[in-house]
Amino acid sequence: MPSRELAQGRGASRTHAVSCAPGTILAMACSTLRVPPWLCVYVVLGFFVSPDLCLSSAAALVDESAASGQCGRDCSRTAAGSFRAAIRQVQLFNPPVLLQLYASREDNKVEKYAEHAAWVVASFGECVHQCGEAKRSRVVECRSLFNNAAVPSSMCSGMIKPSTFEGCDCESVPCRLHKCDSTLVHTGSVVSKDSGNAFLAEQMFSNLGCLPEEPASQEAPAGSGGVFIDDCVSWNGQRSCRSGLPFYDFKSTAMSPDVCFHFCIGKGLDLFGITARGECRCGASAVNQAVWHHQSPREPLVFRDDTMKLGSMEQLCPLRVFRYTGPYEFGSVPFELLDATVQDTAYVDSIVFGQALSAEAEEDMPGSKEDASGETSSVPGHTLAFDMMSDSGTPGWQRPCWPGNCGAGGGPWKKRRRTLIAGLKGRWQEYVVIEYYFDPTLDSARRSAFRKAVAAWSKETCIHFVETAEPAPAPSLQVNAKDADHCYVSNIGYPGDTVWTTVNMGWCDSERYVGNLIHELGHVLGMNHEQKRPDAVQEYHGQGPHLIVHWDHVKEQGWLDQYEPDPNTYVGSQNDGIGDPFIGLAPYDFGSIMHYPAGDHFETIPREGAKLTGNRKSLSEGDILQVLDLYQCKERS
Repeated sequence: MPSRELAQGRGASRTHAVSCAPGTILAMACSTLRVPPWLCVYVVLGFFVSPDLCLSSAAALVDESAASGQCGRDCSRTAAGSFRAAIRQVQLFNPPVLLQLYASREDNKVEKYAEHAAWVVASFGECVHQCGEAKRSRVVECRSLFNNAAVPSSMCSGMIKPSTFEGCDCESVPCRLHKCDSTLVHTGSVVSKDSGNAFLAEQMFSNLGCLPEEPASQEAPAGSGGVFIDDCVSWNGQRSCRSGLPFYDFKSTAMSPDVCFHFCIGKGLDLFGITARGECRCGASAVNQAVWHHQSPREPLVFRDDTMKLGSMEQLCPLRVFRYTGPYEFGSVPFELLDATVQDTAYVDSIVFGQALSAEAEEDMPGSKEDASGETSSVPGHTLAFDMMSDSGTPGWQRPCWPGNCGAGGGPWKKRRRTLIAGLKGRWQEYVVIEYYFDPTLDSARRSAFRKAVAAWSKETCIHFVETAEPAPAPSLQVNAKDADHCYVSNIGYPGDTVWTTVNMGWCDSERYVGNLIHELGHVLGMNHEQKRPDAVQEYHGQGPHLIVHWDHVKEQGWLDQYEPDPNTYVGSQNDGIGDPFIGLAPYDFGSIMHYPAGDHFETIPREGAKLTGNRKSLSEGDILQVLDLYQCKERS
């Protein structure tokens, strides 16, 4: 923040006019800054002898005073660091201006935090249809980046403020009808229902400052896991692990703030830093609550800016730190900016919770299977010598799809209609309707994440998810978070005419897990894990294998059932008539949103396929074609 802005003060802070008289300056310095009188005398008298020498010496003395504990409460290391930086940066060399910068009765920490704020938006409320259009609104707040406290909107000036209104679709969500009243109609800007956060593709970060190099004994040792540095999982040092940027160690020959920003923001992490060695590290602020699962972070993971120095980008810096300056949705980096795999979410969660978590654990439970009966049962007595399927019988890609079943589980959902509720014909000859109902206790962040997941499927296929205001009759989806430690669905495919499918969103509690929810909805639609295809780990009618599974390791971790071949898994289909979206053998899809990531559990054939696995960003072309084929989604001519 420019020194003139600091001098004016903000929020509830109030500054004091300071005269040029040395006595007045001395009194103000001692009463408002609570620094030792000898330091005040040194600054005031020394200035008139040699301004440049005085300023540099005062900066050193402030540091020494803070370190020795000679300052009062308000002259903490934080205040000293800010005072020191201001002394070096101020260009108007006169004591009144210099002292007025920090002559505030408010705590210096609050003033400092006020420099770094962000727009945070809440969930959109109910859809209201009024005067011929449907809209819904949300609360937009300005919050402190480092303590998540609400601050005046002026603190977020200069940042793009998200709209408080959005167009909505009464076809997909419950709508409340309002009598038209022109005095109540919103006339401001409205976010398009499909625009999302596309504008965030711009470079939206700023320089926070410079952190000094930490002593070797205080710094976590360099790990050996590539970008996945796991030293902070069990870090219990007195200082923050890796300077409070505990996630990742990304290296690039073309490292720059822009490269590091896109790497970290893609993982849902809003703080990032570049070391003098060119390493990119990532961290999370207090506003970014989704990373911490809406809990207080472990102390070793907290980014502390009390030792940070202000400075220009041109200055040599051991660790230059930056922040994301765009808006947050329910305390999360918007899903549209994310580009993380399920391995990334497992890695970040491992550090957050201080225990190693596998990618499989993000979406399933060890030693269990989801089946069409709606029950979750343990898998008895696995052995490595399980029976592989033979090539006898008809290849899976010769099965008929809708009204038959060419996929796993209970097959396609059955309720269909030829038009949308409003009578519009739309893109597809028929729409598959699946109703869902939110448990009343489900929070807004989870609801918003689930709506984005269903929108991903509805945008690309003839599947039409409809939210209901009251519990829908079976078959339908019941969405809750009763099992807080897992994220899963109770059935694969159609559950039966009298059965509800449960979508448990316990672990999937924010925008960071929209991709995981898209994956779970794939199960709802009848998709199995891609690695369970009959040609994944063995030859099947002349096709495959595509994976080399490390069975001993998989069994030891309790995930054997997630890699065993399932003959019912979709591999393609027969010719189902005019307009059939897909005919024949479907290529193995390493990039499917239903595929687990390569690593300790398996390798890919060819090896290049490993880079595509674990996708939780968006539906692959293969994912879309599979559902189009399963449900025979045929476009109107």
